[in-house]
Amino acid sequence: MAKIIIIEDALLMRKMLRNLIIEAGHEVVGEAEDGYLGIHEYLNQKPDLILLDIIMPKMDGIKTLKTLIGHNPKIKIIIVSSIESMKMIKYAIRCGAKGYVMKPFHGPMLIKEINKVLALS
Repeated sequence: MAKIIIIEDALLMRKMLRNLIIEAGHEVVGEAEDGYLGIHEYLNQKPDLILLDIIMPKMDGIKTLKTLIGHNPKIKIIIVSSIESMKMIKYAIRCGAKGYVMKPFHGPMLIKEINKVLALS
């Protein structure tokens, strides 16, 4: 069972992600609707994995990603975003994301990506 934080501005999407994570046997140890709150959650909880949106108010996902990587270069982050740009996907991976899942997604596909990233050393 992994400890996971969800950083996503849309409440409905956070609820859907939380339900999928719990059904898959993992634990949601924190949620945040923007990058600033997400960084705070990370520092308090030290999760095994973070699910991170890109388009958010106050601090976007890329800046959040870079800040989190600055705190811990080995942190496991999966971007979950509606941005379909291959350029953005490659950029997020270069910045340190370990995975990228497109919205809308199928639950089993997301859980497969979570488990794949968790298995990385």
